[in-house]
Amino acid sequence: MPPSRPAPLPLPQAIAGEERRLLKEGTLADALGSIGAVAVVAFAEYAHASHAAITAWAGGMLMLLALQLAFPRLLSRASDHRFLRGYAVLGVVLGLAWAACVVLVRPDDFTYEAFVVLALCVIFTAGSVFSAHHLPMLYGFQLSGLGSLAAIYALRGGTIAWSIAAGFAILMWTLIGYGRAFHRGFVRAIELGFENTRLVGELTAKTHALEQANVAKTRFLASASHDLRQPLHAISLLTGLLGERASGPGVPDLVQRIGQSTEAMESLLNGILDISRLDAGVEHPQLIPLSAGELVERIDRQFGPQAAARGLRLRVRAAAADSWLRSDRVLLGRMLDNLVANALRYTAQGGVLVAVRPRGDGLALEVWDSGIGIPADQLEAVFEEFVQLHNPQRDRSLGLGLGLSIVRRTAELLGHRIEVRSRLGRGSMFRLVVPRSAPPSLEEAAPATVQPAEPVAGLRVLVIDDEAPIRFALQGLLEAWGCECLAARDGAEAEACLAEAAEAPDAIVCDYRFEQGTGVELVGRLRERLASDVPALIVTGDVTASQLIDIAASDLPVMHKPVSPAALRAWLGRVALAQLA
Repeated sequence: MPPSRPAPLPLPQAIAGEERRLLKEGTLADALGSIGAVAVVAFAEYAHASHAAITAWAGGMLMLLALQLAFPRLLSRASDHRFLRGYAVLGVVLGLAWAACVVLVRPDDFTYEAFVVLALCVIFTAGSVFSAHHLPMLYGFQLSGLGSLAAIYALRGGTIAWSIAAGFAILMWTLIGYGRAFHRGFVRAIELGFENTRLVGELTAKTHALEQANVAKTRFLASASHDLRQPLHAISLLTGLLGERASGPGVPDLVQRIGQSTEAMESLLNGILDISRLDAGVEHPQLIPLSAGELVERIDRQFGPQAAARGLRLRVRAAAADSWLRSDRVLLGRMLDNLVANALRYTAQGGVLVAVRPRGDGLALEVWDSGIGIPADQLEAVFEEFVQLHNPQRDRSLGLGLGLSIVRRTAELLGHRIEVRSRLGRGSMFRLVVPRSAPPSLEEAAPATVQPAEPVAGLRVLVIDDEAPIRFALQGLLEAWGCECLAARDGAEAEACLAEAAEAPDAIVCDYRFEQGTGVELVGRLRERLASDVPALIVTGDVTASQLIDIAASDLPVMHKPVSPAALRAWLGRVALAQLA
């Protein structure tokens, strides 16, 4: 569920609340300014008018302004409507009080009366800024004040008095007009705020919906991947067991074909795994110097037969073959494999060119094809997950549409730039720009010694998996290799097996997901029971971010289902070799 948000107030109620806030905040400044104006007028006119009249007027004004200062507190519990109505009445009273100045304070010198008129014009102009926040207050203040002043001078008669009356009337009209314009802008600002709030609410809801859809997609893929990997893992192991036991005309070829089908399904699921690992942030690049020439030679060896089988020509060119670049061997190889596999998949005739060329301070690894091409408006879309422009029928032989998404995410992880150019019907070119590197030192360049496959016969292996077909296949395969196998469905059975066994296991092959706890926790308990860090391998079909992070944090080796018998035997061979060391 999205986080609960308070329902927005209706617009009139919001305007009233904002008017109240601004009047409350402006009261102090307006009242203090008015007190200063009273003091100035009283001081300037004291010597030229009735002292009693000035004192009475000034005292009354100060009492009224003190009431204005207390108004927000007095009306603090009132509704917005009552609060604003009170300020509207206050505006009328203040306007009349200022107008009373010309009745009570009548200096004997016209110069000082002119000063009073000027002071009142300034006071009403300044007061219009404060009162314009609430139109009834603005009308009341200006009409009762400047309207009364215009009437007083009009009734006095004479050219000067009538001119002053006209001036007060014009000022009143102008200030009301400006006040209304100010208030319209004020209301419009609130309306825009409402509109922004509405748009933000809609955007938040849509964003949440997209996030939920993405979470649901990820959850579905993780669940589907796990559920598919379980039987596929058993099939892979049973195929290996069949290869160990079966004989007869055509049987090895049949086993090989079953294995190829299993590997094809495995490659599809591994695409989902690669996306999950990138999302989880458990890929940690190991940047080392890599030979550009060796990279393209590996591509030629790996994809040459596949291209030939499709009647295509795969060419590799390395203008900078003696150059070195800096990247992660596995991740860069995975990107190139995806790009070349994609090029071959969507090329019906012609061929594919893999080239290495200098480009600025780096090297450009380019994959050209003469395939169907990509529309110009879809060049970005092809990097999204599950997008296959030319596979509406979702032919599984054309992949899942994850390859280019994996390439882009991996390029971002490594800090490599990826570029694409394409002409519809003519072909495409994908380019990876990788930093150059100095050649490695002699120690770094020394080839690793290839170890022959170590015999695993005689190893005691504890297998823990809650799937009976997997336990059966693993046990049969391990026994075919000459291993002694103990099989358990969960931690309780594993501890029971250890209690009955004469000797501790040499290795543990453990699933990750159990009804209670995880394989990481179970391996920790078993090692504590055995008082030994027994070599352990986590075998899992889970691809969710939290589980990948948990496994990565444990530092336990992990293989993702379906595990090939060859990979499992290689790990057991390393365990056997370590025992001999």
